[in-house]
Amino acid sequence: MPGVHAVFSAGLLATLLAGSVTASPDYLSDTRAYNLAHGRVVFTEHCLHCHEQGRKGAPMLDVTAEWADRLAQPLDDLISHAIEGHGDMPARGDTDLTDQQVASAVAYVVNRTRQMLAEELDQLPATATGGEQPPQPASIDDAVVQMFLLLMGKERWK
Repeated sequence: MPGVHAVFSAGLLATLLAGSVTASPDYLSDTRAYNLAHGRVVFTEHCLHCHEQGRKGAPMLDVTAEWADRLAQPLDDLISHAIEGHGDMPARGDTDLTDQQVASAVAYVVNRTRQMLAEELDQLPATATGGEQPPQPASIDDAVVQMFLLLMGKERWK
């Protein structure tokens, strides 16, 4: 059934994902819209002095748990907090950075932390029951076809 595989993989995946995403579009803001390389430079030169040591309660750069609550917020909100100040963080971190420089630095940190979290999840041990992890489909297309066939086999679809 190669024809079915090609037809259903893209459409079904889009339908499944559209139904499962409940967050606002702002939550899914794409950090790639910002100059992440420039953000890295800005963050390293102007922000790291607090975020490296956790001064004034600043979340430390390499401690993903300290960023978890922040990553649940829309990127635009995080950028606004950094520009206007939030909690113990002064506006612009007490620097003379432009809005674009601050936005790039925030996008860099968010992107970096998301990557670190993804790597941590990939390194999780076997399930809590001590069993092996279930076999993973060879590709996303295989997973979509398997899901489709599973749903088609359900009693409610007959």
